[in-house]
Amino acid sequence: MNKQVFSNSHSTLAAALRNGVTLFGDSISKGLYLENGRICRIERSAVALLQARYSVPVENFSAFGQTLKKCEQKGFFEQFMQTSPHGAPVIALGGNDCDYRWEDVAKAPLAHHEPNTPIEEFGDILERVIARLAEQGSLPIFMSLPPIDSERYFRNVISRRADGERVMEFFGGDVTNIARHQEAYNAVIMQKAIGHGCIFIDFRTQLLLKRNFLEYLSDDGIHPNQKGHEEIAQLIAQFADPIFAGAPAGQTL
Repeated sequence: MNKQVFSNSHSTLAAALRNGVTLFGDSISKGLYLENGRICRIERSAVALLQARYSVPVENFSAFGQTLKKCEQKGFFEQFMQTSPHGAPVIALGGNDCDYRWEDVAKAPLAHHEPNTPIEEFGDILERVIARLAEQGSLPIFMSLPPIDSERYFRNVISRRADGERVMEFFGGDVTNIARHQEAYNAVIMQKAIGHGCIFIDFRTQLLLKRNFLEYLSDDGIHPNQKGHEEIAQLIAQFADPIFAGAPAGQTL
């Protein structure tokens, strides 16, 4: 079988994108967020805005609570290779992989606790996924993780699920450990993506450079709100517009 070589050349990338995008993501890619403990939906998500902008078919394997580990275990990447081998795989995962089971943490805050996907395992899975897709002739496009607000997430999500005072012991009294921990996972995604010649779209940095970036987050502190989704769509469009116009593709945004 002749395999399509998915390179960063604009012609090959544009062709793959026009053949369709298969998105592996979580609640952010699904346009969901938490408000007062309820799951709510963004009216115009970044995915919907970009799909309308480029008229590209999107198969969305995103789900609330989705992790990279779950996607591999469920065989989503294998399914993509069987059904959409000439499309563009986009991976927007990691935010749930780095999260903890806060109820367990609260029960024994001074004990050792592993996140949903330990960071070493997370990196190993990324390596396997990239290698498997490359064998099929497709290098995935990776999205950065969005910045988060540690205090808002602790107050409006963690403390609703578990004893906040006990969890704060786990953080050593420093709630900003939440954002730093998530940043480490984002760094692994970037390292693996660039190290294997994949495209990495870094909208995270662009948002962090905004003095008012907290205004782009919902009350839960981890999901972009409507304003955030619109801004993310615009930042991704800065990368995608030249591709569809026939300009060379860079490795990072």
